[in-house]
Amino acid sequence: MNHFKNKKKYYLIVILIIFILFSYAINSGANNKDLELSKSISRVVLIELFVQTTCTTCPQAEFCLEELTWEYGPEKIILLEEHLWGDGYDIPETNARYDWYVGEGAKGTPDVFINGLTNRIQGLACECGDIDENYLYYKKIIDSELARPSYLELSASKMLDDSSIVIEGKVKNVSNITLKNLVVCGMVYKDCDELGLCYWVQDILPSKDIPELLPGDIYIYNTTSKPFPQEESNEVPIHIVVFVQDVENPNKEILQALYVQ
Repeated sequence: MNHFKNKKKYYLIVILIIFILFSYAINSGANNKDLELSKSISRVVLIELFVQTTCTTCPQAEFCLEELTWEYGPEKIILLEEHLWGDGYDIPETNARYDWYVGEGAKGTPDVFINGLTNRIQGLACECGDIDENYLYYKKIIDSELARPSYLELSASKMLDDSSIVIEGKVKNVSNITLKNLVVCGMVYKDCDELGLCYWVQDILPSKDIPELLPGDIYIYNTTSKPFPQEESNEVPIHIVVFVQDVENPNKEILQALYVQ
């Protein structure tokens, strides 16, 4: 009788172990599926180059980053050139954004932020001013960021409304983790086909707080630019970029970006 009870107990333990292993396999498979989904969405790297017209080393940084942007294309990297300190090309919003990034820290141009403060290069990577060395330094960081998985999928469309640009779109969490403290932002830039002005920021759109995003959640947003005279838009092409940033993270990391067609 005792032998029968022990045998029954043994079978129950085996069944329990099999059930636990099966449950783990299902959950693990679900998690892996989410991770695979995040890898299927390409990460787009956002580069913010803060410059000033009297800066003697800014042209080297501008040249290298513009070359890389043309080489990779907007489906991989997006460059924004933000002027500072009353140089005739700056706007209050770019000065405020730089102060928000740096705070009481050291300031100076060129100052490069790749996906926020995740990668900051103040001055040139090589003080000798060697173009090739600076180019390769930026490229290495960009490639490293491109290799990281994306947590988000962005979509957006634009339309003109009384000379202002209205942006509407969606932010989708394609990871298997809950995302918090995010905002969706946007910038308008002009292409003046001139070094330092090919990605010249004209406006920073009002940011929108994103509610906590569970895996698979979608947030729908819309934002509007300041008015742009129609003749000005026709004379110099205007472009739109949207991106999602973690404002509570010390690195103020940009998780995803999108060039709006």
